[in-house]
Amino acid sequence: MRKLEKEKENGTWVGHIVEALHGSSPKHLYMRGWWEELEREKDCIKFRLESAWEPLYETWDFICKKFNTLQAYFIGEEPGCEVFQKRANEEKGWFLDKFYVNACTPDGEYINEYFTDIDEAYRYIERISDTNIITAHQVEALNLTWNEENEDAYIYLHEFKEV
Repeated sequence: MRKLEKEKENGTWVGHIVEALHGSSPKHLYMRGWWEELEREKDCIKFRLESAWEPLYETWDFICKKFNTLQAYFIGEEPGCEVFQKRANEEKGWFLDKFYVNACTPDGEYINEYFTDIDEAYRYIERISDTNIITAHQVEALNLTWNEENEDAYIYLHEFKEV
């Protein structure tokens, strides 16, 4: 990846890794993404990845097949397409959050918070809304109520799907 960053035009394009390791880019893989902030920590390579429309987990699985010990762990969000996916590593404590609250309160305050369990998310929503919340349907009802108060207001509770 360091070599590609230096030698290739648009060197941080994920497709360059696939081409370097496999000689070509399979047509079935979606590779529209770029990495940044590449770091090495002990037995780990860490970086931020920007992709369009969906996480590139199938592409990273394809890349990882070249190495016996390489695994891809991530959290991926594409709110506009309702994509919330992850691959966690509980042993290392990576990407343990399971729920994401995304809100704009009727007062115009933007909120983005992550939670490891649903009850923790519900308690948080109760605190910011002063409303009793025990189900996802109640969060949806709160969303409608907030939107009636202010057309720009919303509150969404998303669950990350393990892939």
